[in-house]
Amino acid sequence: MSTTDQTDRRQITKAGGDRRPSVRTLRPADGAAPTGRPPTAIGWAYVMVIVATLAAIASNVFEIAHQVETGVAGAATTGDLALTIAFCALFGFFAEMLRAGRQWGRVLLTVFTSLGIVFTGLGLAGLGGRPLVGLLQGSLAVVSLVASVVGLVLLFAPSANRWMAAVRTQSRTIPQRLRKAVLTAHVAISVGWLGLVTGMFAMSLAGVTTGSTEQQAAMYRTMSLLDEIFLGMTSMFALITGIVVGAGTKWGLLQRTWVAVKFFLTMGVMLLGFSVIHQLILRANELVDAGAPVRGGELDTVGWSMTASAAVALGSLVFMTAVSTYKPWNRTRWGKRPAPGRTS
Repeated sequence: MSTTDQTDRRQITKAGGDRRPSVRTLRPADGAAPTGRPPTAIGWAYVMVIVATLAAIASNVFEIAHQVETGVAGAATTGDLALTIAFCALFGFFAEMLRAGRQWGRVLLTVFTSLGIVFTGLGLAGLGGRPLVGLLQGSLAVVSLVASVVGLVLLFAPSANRWMAAVRTQSRTIPQRLRKAVLTAHVAISVGWLGLVTGMFAMSLAGVTTGSTEQQAAMYRTMSLLDEIFLGMTSMFALITGIVVGAGTKWGLLQRTWVAVKFFLTMGVMLLGFSVIHQLILRANELVDAGAPVRGGELDTVGWSMTASAAVALGSLVFMTAVSTYKPWNRTRWGKRPAPGRTS
């Protein structure tokens, strides 16, 4: 190369800069936590979630012990014990996934911590759910509530958000085999949930339209049994597996409108079952045991309210099934954002 060519190249470089892409080492933004180690906020959020979970489990154990002591323990008590063990394992797993930088682990902890806050708050206010037996169980509920709120705030602290953004591209999705297993479980559990709600709608309709005291009592007692043993567990695990399939795969939890609609509808149906249908079933059985008249009294009002609520839940589940099949609508505003490291 001649001296003139070299001089011209230096002048071009000074004027417009070297157009060749330079090789730079990627590193987190200033102030971001190292990708290999979670920040302090994540560590304390992990501790708060564990404390809240242990307090809630201890409260449930005391309730089960109270049922055994008072002689009212039965099949529902066994279901409560199984659900307590399952939740202990699940929350521990989700908390570990949070510390490993799994975005879907944080999503699951956020959802169930929020639900725990709602349910615990309703219980403390006496507006629904299981009654709090004694000062100790009430104190455990308060500890669980406070720890849940603190943990939820820390989950989305600025340092936690920066760290999750730095590691999410390398650990966002779940392995293919696990995805298929969770998807299979989600479909099976969702079908079971739909079947349970359909059966409970049929039984509530039969109970509110019959003129037989015996048949009405049988319908409402069967509904109570299904509600206490199967319905809560089925809906909860349908939500868990649905969140894993959504947040841990390419679909995302809030990136597609149809997935987001299913997510919020699932939580809405769960809240409807817990705060409305469950309470109506309890009241219906109380009235049946008290010998209330089949027609023309409070039992009639409770029965029609229960039937209408079950119809809303059933319609919502059928709608979600159709949405899963057709996958309508466009991406949400979160789904339209460019992925990390890519330009729009």
